[in-house]
Amino acid sequence: MIKTSLNLSGMKIIKNPEKILIIRLSAIGDVVDVLPALRCLRSNFPESRISWLVEDRASAILSGHPDIDDVIVFPRKKWQREILKVKKAISTLSDILSFYRKLHGERYDLVLDFQGNLKSGIMNLITGSENRVGFGKGFSKEFNYLFTRYRVYPQNKREHRIDKNLSLLKGIGFKAKFQNPEFPVSRPDQEYISHFIDENNKRSVPLIIINPCTSEYGSYKRWPTLNYARLTDMILEKYDVKVIFIWGPNELEIVNEIISYMKQKALVSCKTTIKQLIELIRRADLYIGGDTGPLHIASTLCIPTVAIFGPKDPILYGPYHKNTAIINKELPCSPCRDRTCSDPECLTTILPEEVFQAVNQLMDNILIHKTFN
Repeated sequence: MIKTSLNLSGMKIIKNPEKILIIRLSAIGDVVDVLPALRCLRSNFPESRISWLVEDRASAILSGHPDIDDVIVFPRKKWQREILKVKKAISTLSDILSFYRKLHGERYDLVLDFQGNLKSGIMNLITGSENRVGFGKGFSKEFNYLFTRYRVYPQNKREHRIDKNLSLLKGIGFKAKFQNPEFPVSRPDQEYISHFIDENNKRSVPLIIINPCTSEYGSYKRWPTLNYARLTDMILEKYDVKVIFIWGPNELEIVNEIISYMKQKALVSCKTTIKQLIELIRRADLYIGGDTGPLHIASTLCIPTVAIFGPKDPILYGPYHKNTAIINKELPCSPCRDRTCSDPECLTTILPEEVFQAVNQLMDNILIHKTFN
């Protein structure tokens, strides 16, 4: 039997929900920022069945997670492509309707919409759950609040997204305090990364990972490649370290361009899956990069991090842990939501020397507190 009680807003809080659905469809960094809330949810309800609805691009990061019972993949991009093809339109429409029927048929006792936009709101409504929870007006987008039954209004509009996600749980009466989430990686993936590092870092010097890429959707947040080249040269001229550039789909060309500008020798990472990338970042002594998914992974893993921020607000989207240096320019036009800009001063005015100074501060601490073989 499912028990309920009333919270301060009058919502019937379920004491022992049998089935819980988390909605956070994308992207990788945003999914990572919900993982601390997942930890709290599992702590509150150790016996509940927790499912997570996510788009295929971000689903791999959730596979095998010990706090999730089901990862429900929503192949939105695939369906958008195939429904426009004459030969596949009918079968695709049938797949979509079948997916929605199955989602509704699960009869979730509690649905938590952490995304807060139109597509997540529609998914929330389709579940038909009596306990559809999301953010209220002013804290969600695209009229998302119209699709929720219970709305949470965080106390602070300008708070880190991890704290905002935790506030969704607090707002309906659950205990929610930051806990480091888990990133399970299989033994074969660990061994794959171990082999790469052993082959390329035989002297076991400090390992610095640099991510100069911001995905195909985030090029407006990318620091210039020539600046990355100058920064990396300065690091290698001063420190006895190994620098590894990481890259994702359609990003290797960016890394190769940086390498072509450099005087010193840096490494290019092996091809990785998202789980292998997590393991590679886990091995780093220092992470450097822009506002993208791997930055959030490094921060959540408590890796010392230098974050290079352009248009986005680092208070909302920056690294969460304290051992971090954030480099950004506070301009009259920032923060900015535009995805295109003819003169991105927020990025072009950040000099390699400024980032290098932040690297020096973190490296001094790393070299003092860590012994390398």
